[in-house]
Amino acid sequence: MSGTAPDRGAGVLRPIRPHDRIGVPESADLEAYADFARRIQLETVGTDEFSYSAAELAVLGANPYLERRRFGIFDGGRLVAATAAWWERGGNDGGAPMITMVGVDPAHRRRGLGGRVLDAVEASARDAGRGSTILISEHRTDDGAGERLRPPQGGASLPADAPSVRFARSRGYELGQLLVASALPVGGLGARFRDLSRQVDRSDGYRIELWRDRTPEEHLDAFAAARSQMVAEAPSGAVDFPDEHWDAARIIDEEARAVQAGRRHLTVAAITPDGEVAGFTILTLAPGKRGAYQDDTLVLGPHRGHGLGMRMKLANLVALADAAPERTEVYTWNADENGPMLAINRELGFRPHSIQATWQRG
Repeated sequence: MSGTAPDRGAGVLRPIRPHDRIGVPESADLEAYADFARRIQLETVGTDEFSYSAAELAVLGANPYLERRRFGIFDGGRLVAATAAWWERGGNDGGAPMITMVGVDPAHRRRGLGGRVLDAVEASARDAGRGSTILISEHRTDDGAGERLRPPQGGASLPADAPSVRFARSRGYELGQLLVASALPVGGLGARFRDLSRQVDRSDGYRIELWRDRTPEEHLDAFAAARSQMVAEAPSGAVDFPDEHWDAARIIDEEARAVQAGRRHLTVAAITPDGEVAGFTILTLAPGKRGAYQDDTLVLGPHRGHGLGMRMKLANLVALADAAPERTEVYTWNADENGPMLAINRELGFRPHSIQATWQRG
């Protein structure tokens, strides 16, 4: 979609253009979007710990492997509704775009603005040759009562009458998967994690290796091969998640942009005797936040049953205590049907924080 158009209710709908600098007139829309998304998340799940600053968006958005589109409705210069989506660039597989947010300022709701920005991003995806779309919504764990809506797999559910649930269903989206977001208090627990790590250590041929920010050259190809398997091997419910194609160049690019954005990565991998990456887990430390994010965690199929998931997570919690003792919590997201990983998290002390719903429309 190009140009601007009057909104039926209020304001002007336009694309939010990326910009590689902050604090200049051309970055005003991106800065408004970052603040708007932070406020929506704070309202939705009770914390802004997962939000991105405008400076992070500027750096991380310059990604040659991902296409990002954002649209907003501005009323008198103020952003009152917004949406964002991304999809893998290149190839002709038509992977579904991920629509990561549809938000409307509380004072401007019930005017159709959410539908307007969603129309815009869906049309943009269609123009790029992408038909099916995936929509993300976030919910508190105590988000209402009454009739429940359940995905095809797992035991978690959403209140059918929640506004975001009614909105998604009214747009033809079907609930495909629920992710449980969990939080683990970690302040001052480094000694406990170190002791637990020693208890689960084994002499079975796998070695646990840690690196910070940048992957060692000798592991780049094997790590890229393992990351390419994340979508294929992780539980996906009834959602057709787009494949991710990783190679050494993409790993190097992602890590360089993260460092530039002020984000730190702690990566732990389980390495086989012949140098294959059997599993990995990544902790991300965003600037200005109290917590850390447990990003992708995967044990590849042939290497399951050796306790590698617990060993890697404990090793990374020890590394976090050493590298950033000021961080007070770790947040993680797991498919509700992923019983083995959820059991590991419960054993470590993670407790449910919120729910992330994934919807798909063909």
